[in-house]
Amino acid sequence: MRRLLAAVMVATTLLAMSPGRAGAAPPADPPLVGPGERLVLSMTKTQDVTPPGNAARQAAEEDDSNLTLRRLFYKEQDVDFGEPAGASSAVAAAPISVVDCAADPYADTTGGFVIDHYNWCYTVGYSVELQVCQINILGLCLKDREIGTASWRMSVKGDGWDADMPEARPGMSQIGFIAMIHDIEVSNPLLEAMALQLDLTCDPEGTALCQALPGETQTNRTVAEWRGDSGTYFRYLVDPDFGAVGRDKLSWFDFDIKTTTSYPSANSLNDTVRGNSFRCDSAVYLKGERGCVFDNVVEILTYSMDSRTKYRKAALHMWEAYNQPAKTKPDLPGKNVPGNALAPQRRALTRLFEPYDSAIARDNNAEAVRTCKQWWGDDYSQGGQFECDEFPFKTTYQGASLANGHYSARVIDATDNGSSGGVWSNWSWKQRVLHEDSFYINLKLDDGGAGGGTPLPDGGPAVSAGPDVTGYEGSPIALRGAVHDREAAASAHWSYRIVSGSPGMSCQFRDADAVVTRIVCSNEGVVEVTLTADDGVNASASDSATVTVINAPPKIEITSPDPWQVFKAGTSVPLRAPFTDPGSQDTHSCTVTWDDGNPADSYPATSHTCDRDHTFPHAGMYTLTVKVTDDAGASDEATTMVVVYDPNAGFDNADGSFASPQGAWRAQPATTGVMNFHLTARYYGPDKPTGTARAYLANTTLRLDAVENGLEWLVVTPDGKVAAKGIGTINGQSGYGFVYYGYDGCSTGPVVACQPGPDKFRMVLWPLSSGPVPGNETLYDNRAGAGYDVDVTNPQQLGTGAVTIHPPTID
Repeated sequence: MRRLLAAVMVATTLLAMSPGRAGAAPPADPPLVGPGERLVLSMTKTQDVTPPGNAARQAAEEDDSNLTLRRLFYKEQDVDFGEPAGASSAVAAAPISVVDCAADPYADTTGGFVIDHYNWCYTVGYSVELQVCQINILGLCLKDREIGTASWRMSVKGDGWDADMPEARPGMSQIGFIAMIHDIEVSNPLLEAMALQLDLTCDPEGTALCQALPGETQTNRTVAEWRGDSGTYFRYLVDPDFGAVGRDKLSWFDFDIKTTTSYPSANSLNDTVRGNSFRCDSAVYLKGERGCVFDNVVEILTYSMDSRTKYRKAALHMWEAYNQPAKTKPDLPGKNVPGNALAPQRRALTRLFEPYDSAIARDNNAEAVRTCKQWWGDDYSQGGQFECDEFPFKTTYQGASLANGHYSARVIDATDNGSSGGVWSNWSWKQRVLHEDSFYINLKLDDGGAGGGTPLPDGGPAVSAGPDVTGYEGSPIALRGAVHDREAAASAHWSYRIVSGSPGMSCQFRDADAVVTRIVCSNEGVVEVTLTADDGVNASASDSATVTVINAPPKIEITSPDPWQVFKAGTSVPLRAPFTDPGSQDTHSCTVTWDDGNPADSYPATSHTCDRDHTFPHAGMYTLTVKVTDDAGASDEATTMVVVYDPNAGFDNADGSFASPQGAWRAQPATTGVMNFHLTARYYGPDKPTGTARAYLANTTLRLDAVENGLEWLVVTPDGKVAAKGIGTINGQSGYGFVYYGYDGCSTGPVVACQPGPDKFRMVLWPLSSGPVPGNETLYDNRAGAGYDVDVTNPQQLGTGAVTIHPPTID
């Protein structure tokens, strides 16, 4: 106890003195941890988890509509206006920081949010409660007192790398992560001393290995220190030649982020989350010729139709192929050109690196040129002034020779065609789009520049309600919609329709006008949610998703009676068991098993309680179990044990010995020998027994003596069982409790009420500093692991002596 208080005082003193903890409140006095109490941390994670059934689909379909649109929001500035052939251009997007990631509503999905090959975001929230456990039985805390709570968010930003960037070690590829602990809140300044440790581990999927730089795989700081320095950096190095496969020397890796929370003299907790995978390559046709990027994403290449671009005619050709395919050549009813990032039913394009499959690239071009000659004549180039522009590109596996007519070929200015090809080449080079990687095309209309050109019709908004989701009634369920409009920001609004559910079921949006929001429903059922976008010009566009609201189980606790509370036979035992349920429309029923041989007691709940009174006519130790069940069948239960004595049930004499098993004496677990015991106990008055209790382990210093008037209660059951509890001294030192259990065996003599077999005995000793009842810390127990209810205590057969239950004396 002194050590625990000292540890907490030292931690809080250091907190007040240490530098770099600006903003931390002065620590309060340490919690008062009494005898038998201990500090306990509990932690919960607040993260939107992809429901079962959708996780596999999202992992397989990287073009999930809302994620694709979301990536467009990040990439809107990443537009290359193009340059003549051979010139360098590429307008880079604004850097994405860990702060941006922390604010993004998609980052808290399972696995995080992959924006592109070079940018991955992940955020998760944690909350911790520090309690003093006051009563602990068999590892279960039955009564506690709260010291305080703390909450924070952890955000991680992953950064891809190529060999044109600085190298941590020459010749080694690498991947980097910036982590941030933020939004810290504590209800008690003591929790500023709690430690939060972040570990990032790299697990190769094949034979390749990750190598960590010293100090870049783990960070351990107190809450106060994270306030002053919220960020940390992790980095892993990869040997590009070790275990790499294929022409591009590919290797794949997974990484885990582990959070460990600890507090002085309390337990520690940890949570591990799996991040998105990354891959490393040595593709000589990509930037730097080596790199490591996030793999689980389909890239988006944006072209602008602004008149300032050098490739505007090529971009207009792409726009017409997607939006007015009937005007394009060749003629094909129902033509559907793949690769449109905003198409309702998207199909990705797949890169073909020409030297790896030159025959298909040649055939794609030949088929497109045949179409150009058919419609514009053999001399369509007019001396090289014009070229045959094919879309999709010849360097894709969806090019003209493989498209079954779902492509477009058109004669355009050679400079436009060359600039468009340069943008595609430059983008795939710097974005590490490998041979056979997938990508989409996004066509952006900017402000029109200063030039002319044919105005394009307003394309209207694209809208996605996101994936189908599942969540609990009464709890927020995340809706991840997305809206994109090339010309202007479109308004958005959510609505819902109850597909199935109980009468009166209702739902409420946190913000019905926010594209990414949450919905809370009052009961289980199926709800169709619809996101509608309106740009004020075109007809509104809508998309729907299904929200499956599942029943949340109720939660019940027993507030009375307390564990081991003592009652006299024939008096009322008040069971008080309140419960909570997020389903505001749920109805509930209660079932109580009183453990007295009678059928379970079932009845309707009243005002969110399962309160009941019960009278036990006979002495015993009774394990009460109360169960609450809602109208959908979900349930929760709680258990406690009461002691019922009857002063007129008889009295006990127990003297004998048994072979003390190895491990029974915790201080010397290897010790065995003969344990001798004595117990006489009876009620002369109505409430407190009198008698004596002694025990000693032969050839050791272990000796128990009950103090004067040390017996607290005596239980004599109608079927030949006895239990007695009291306080005593061990080797003359006070402050110990004991519980004796005995079975009066039928085979040891003729008795009216007895237990089958021989006489048996169990003895439990513990320091009262660990609590008023056994469980937290045991000094001696010859039946360790057995329950404390007299009916399940599993006493040990005697070697000598007897347990004798005497019938009550009748005056």
